Amino acid sequence: VRMEFALVLAEATGRRLGSIRQLRWEDFDLERKTIHWRADADKKGKDWVIPMPDSLVEEVRKFRRALAAVGGWVFPAVKNSDHPADRYYFQKWLLRAEKKAKLPPLEGGLWHPYRRKWATERKHLPTVDVAAAGGWKDTSTLMTCYQAATNEAMLSVMSEPRKVRDVAVAR
Repeated sequence: VRMEFALVLAEATGRRLGSIRQLRWEDFDLERKTIHWRADADKKGKDWVIPMPDSLVEEVRKFRRALAAVGGWVFPAVKNSDHPADRYYFQKWLLRAEKKAKLPPLEGGLWHPYRRKWATERKHLPTVDVAAAGGWKDTSTLMTCYQAATNEAMLSVMSEPRKVRDVAVAR
């Protein structure tokens, strides 16, 4: 159940595994519909409070019930629940889940492909908003390392019907 929740969070938020694994239940404000991403769990040391869509609020409620969670780490360490689970457990869980589902591993890492997918799916949205929601301090890393060209987007570019009629632009 925790592995499924980690994947739901990766898919819904685009956040790094390091930030996801260090979430506490109190970081989810279900009344205000926000997630608090703590600076001490952020690669760049930035504190973020990001709005959640209703669908994610419901997912969080569902997993909270399934895990009978009241507080503390969302993903506690197996041997010591006073600490978050180690990243190696997440790697092991993901590899086991892929094998059980008979899915080939994603290219480019274990967890980062989910982050790249999330960023690419949002290319049509304002870059500054995608960067803030996904936890990038600057847009250049987002655009050069995470957002990929897709056939669908390239076809849209090639099919653009608007033409520039200003002669000065064509020089």
